[in-house]
Amino acid sequence: MDTSGNAVLVVEDQDEIRKLVALLFEMEQFTVYQATTGLQALHTFEEHRDEIILLLTDLGLPEMGGLELVERVRAMKPNTKIIGTSGYGRQNIREELLKAGGDEFIPKPFVVDELVKISKRLLGRS
Repeated sequence: MDTSGNAVLVVEDQDEIRKLVALLFEMEQFTVYQATTGLQALHTFEEHRDEIILLLTDLGLPEMGGLELVERVRAMKPNTKIIGTSGYGRQNIREELLKAGGDEFIPKPFVVDELVKISKRLLGRS
């Protein structure tokens, strides 16, 4: 099976959220990689960079913050689509994400259907 260019990396330290989002993307026919920390996500991205077209990351991660992860992924593969999420109401989090190289910010709690819709729009797959 050719999986090149059809993978999503879901980075979330809360198991229930990560598993639900991963399942949702699998139902949409994506290959899904999962990580619980920023460092784990970076290693996974390095290993599968040719396949991964979308990074969905929580911004409050252990080991390496989501903003740093976004910057590093953007530097490694500039055309990767990146969505950041956060449940923390920091006033300027959206601006920080966009400045770091993110494409879209979705506050938590988010509606999973909305997440898929935004992802498909970013990927040109409406």
